[in-house]
Amino acid sequence: MSTKIYKVFCLSEAVSPITHMSGSSGNESIVMREPVIANAGVVWIPKLTGNAIRHRCVREPGWRWLIDRYGLAGKLTLPQLNYCFHGGNLTEGGGREDTKRITAMQRIFPLSRLVGGCLPDQILSGSLHVWAGRLVCEENRGGVQSDMPDGWELPKEPLRSAEHFVSGYQYTRGDATKTMVGLLAEPEDDLLRGENRDGKSNLMIFAGQSVMVGACFTHGFLLNHVSQLEFGALLWSLKLWQDAGGTIGGQAARGHGRLSTSIYAGDDDGEAAIEAYKVHAESVKDDAIAWLNDAFAARVPRPKKTKEAVA
Repeated sequence: MSTKIYKVFCLSEAVSPITHMSGSSGNESIVMREPVIANAGVVWIPKLTGNAIRHRCVREPGWRWLIDRYGLAGKLTLPQLNYCFHGGNLTEGGGREDTKRITAMQRIFPLSRLVGGCLPDQILSGSLHVWAGRLVCEENRGGVQSDMPDGWELPKEPLRSAEHFVSGYQYTRGDATKTMVGLLAEPEDDLLRGENRDGKSNLMIFAGQSVMVGACFTHGFLLNHVSQLEFGALLWSLKLWQDAGGTIGGQAARGHGRLSTSIYAGDDDGEAAIEAYKVHAESVKDDAIAWLNDAFAARVPRPKKTKEAVA
């Protein structure tokens, strides 16, 4: 099958607060930022890391779909799951390159050919370059313009500055002695019904920074010398991610991190690529299961070499 270089450009709008964090300062979580040289000097601007985009938008939804289609839920070992969803670990040291295994992986799993991973004894390289998410703001004008497809232009009027898009949040945990007192068991001592038995409160305030609803990020993907199947695997993973809520960063359970993403793939036929990938994935089901089982089968230890006795 012929190969080529594909480029996919994405524009994502935050439809809920984005809490993709870099750490904390005291009790406050700090949003992920990167330094950018602007007219006013070095400015630290919120960003989405390429690593987070790679995992949340491509690897996780793509492998979850394959596992569902192949009926592998509940049948995979922990090393297999770590390979599928987190890239795996090189736990048995290096060794000679098993080119037959690499060739089989690339034939069976277009998704793995994109994102790569580590088997216990071998690293499998990928073909996907992921662009970090740039906040669309005046300080990022040059970088955002360079990300956009040929012929696309930003408005000449100044964009909002980065700090316009940064806000905060604060939540408080509840306490059942205040919200569910009627469901408490009868006290066995003289403490009043409804009081916290150990004298400690479950209430806790937690806060942090977030990127506001309405902020936009540009990001994208470069697929190096791959076939239509890898292109389809990427677009199908992105669709699955969007259909599942399109979240990134933390606190999705509280409604944070939702992105509404528009995808532009130029003149390449994305729908045809997706259909070709889905047909291929179904056709190699037995080979896929066999490859996963073989790649993670227990290795037979090699006999140790012994020195011949000196006469």
